[in-house]
Amino acid sequence: MRSLAALLLLATPALAQPAPEMRGLWVVRTALLSPDTVDRVVDQAAEGGLNALFVQVRGRGDAFYESKLVARSELIRGPRDFDPFARLIERARARGLEVHAWVNVLLSAHFGLPLPPGHVLLEHPDWVMVPQAAARSGLSVEPRALPWLVQRTVRGQPDVEGYYLSPLAPGVPEYLEKVVRELVRSYPVDGLHLDFIRYPSPQYDYSRHALEGFARSLGLGGDLLVPPALYPERWEEYRRDALTRLADGLSRAARYERPGIRISAAVVPDEAQAVHERYQNWPAWVSRGMLDAVCPMAYVTDSRIFRQQVERARVVVGPGRPLWAGVGAYRLTLEGVVEKVRVARSAGASGVLLFSHESLAAGDWRRLREFAFSPRQAAATGWEAGGPPAPR
Repeated sequence: MRSLAALLLLATPALAQPAPEMRGLWVVRTALLSPDTVDRVVDQAAEGGLNALFVQVRGRGDAFYESKLVARSELIRGPRDFDPFARLIERARARGLEVHAWVNVLLSAHFGLPLPPGHVLLEHPDWVMVPQAAARSGLSVEPRALPWLVQRTVRGQPDVEGYYLSPLAPGVPEYLEKVVRELVRSYPVDGLHLDFIRYPSPQYDYSRHALEGFARSLGLGGDLLVPPALYPERWEEYRRDALTRLADGLSRAARYERPGIRISAAVVPDEAQAVHERYQNWPAWVSRGMLDAVCPMAYVTDSRIFRQQVERARVVVGPGRPLWAGVGAYRLTLEGVVEKVRVARSAGASGVLLFSHESLAAGDWRRLREFAFSPRQAAATGWEAGGPPAPR
């Protein structure tokens, strides 16, 4: 006969285990070029005390994994049967590391570089975002000339990293959902990480698809460039809503294919700038449950500003949701990285993501573990097993 204590134990709901601190590393596609580069980055991350890899498997509209929908990246070296993502997952699992599939959603190609056969912009050049400066010309040229027009207009502008897909072009959301479905169905990932799910600037998107859709929503005809000028606030809202629908669709697609997957996004840390200049309404995405975790890209070098950004993001996200502070390691010394990790902990973050694996030298990994991620250092900077401390 069971004891009373045993019966009480059975009757008591099991307490949920606190989530461990996120110690993530953004792994850019240069680590996926060969078996040697894949093995090296996994070993380095384990040596550094990290516990999760965010792997850029879709960099510029190409695939660093096996896909029937997306063109294989021409950067990959080695035999045709080499699957960079499959190899990384296998090796990461052996080292006890989580793997999150990092997808650049809208950024799809560099300017001036040839596109691989089957690339989405070769198949659908009319899907490209068009800047306001090229709007009038974009309405009159053939679709196949649009990428050339965009490049000629904006190349050299620091905020524009290449060609972006328009979330307002018919077929784009459906295509991206198919990409996500195939990816998370085919690989046993822990998470899906959405990046470049934002507009380059307020000067985008003035493509025909976007302008026609806006005019139609207002019941207007005539010159397509007139409605955005007449109704600037509604034009903002129209573009913002398109991104929100896209984020919702991608999140739902991933969760359908792999229940329990964690959805996260790299976001502009200043929510006002994110919402009104990049049309990335990530506070709403969090509050509506589209995201399980948010990662503000707080890439500043000034620790005071970094703290302010993390603390503000914690207020916006709320106390119960994961907040992973993005650390711009590429702009910092190792000492600067360690300092940001400590500041993030005391500012209320649930962990950090370091950008990127390329930013640390061979001798830095062991020191990173010793000075940032050892149990002694975590305890000294206020991290407890039950979660991060409240912001000071």
